Amino acid sequence: MKKTRVLALVLLAILAAGALTGGGQRAQAADGPLVVGVRDDIVNFSFLNENTGKYYGLEIDLAKELARRLGREDVQFLTVTPATREQLLQDGQVDCLIACYSITEERQEMFDFSAPYYDDGTVIMVQTSSCFERWMDLGGMTVGVLAGSNTGELVTETMETYSRKGVVLQELDSYQALSDALERGDVDAVCMDGCIAQAYMNEDRVYLPGSLATQYYGVATPKGSALSAQVAEAMDGMLSDGTVDEYIKKWD
Repeated sequence: MKKTRVLALVLLAILAAGALTGGGQRAQAADGPLVVGVRDDIVNFSFLNENTGKYYGLEIDLAKELARRLGREDVQFLTVTPATREQLLQDGQVDCLIACYSITEERQEMFDFSAPYYDDGTVIMVQTSSCFERWMDLGGMTVGVLAGSNTGELVTETMETYSRKGVVLQELDSYQALSDALERGDVDAVCMDGCIAQAYMNEDRVYLPGSLATQYYGVATPKGSALSAQVAEAMDGMLSDGTVDEYIKKWD
């Protein structure tokens, strides 16, 4: 009877642990590697060099320093896209997102966020030959946006405010695809954050004046998790002691 009771208690403990870690989700080890969801296609923020297999950029440096301040033994990177990043965080395949992921009210309902480490304006880029000069000129035109991003919503809201005509949104899977579509004339304009757009700017392109909105990038963590408070504290420290500013200057 005694052995049976001990076995039952062990089984209960295992089941409880499974419930706390979301069943099939990866449990967060307090001293194990910090698994960070990052982009692989944003120069100076998070870019994967396929020749070396290494990631480089502002957000990569932030992730490494964050892991160090959390006392983690290592940091591991997993490439995410706007279409996959939220599900990967919800499923527990990554501990946090540092992926040019802007803080919005809708996203705050799903995840916790650190204080913003970077802010940027969302811009519209066109070919110089198009002769577009203002947002209002795009009424009835086709605007390319990244699938899974919030830029499509921003463009729609802006055009509803400033133009009697709406726009036709075309969602593409990568920033390179957006740039190529603009080059070919498949879209009349593309919309993306300024820090990303600069990688695709050339002498034949211009930004339309102003920005649609200011985006604030933060570190996203599972809602109500113990990690959220730890990340928030570590990021506050990095912001107050100038570490974030140093990284921004390094990669600007």
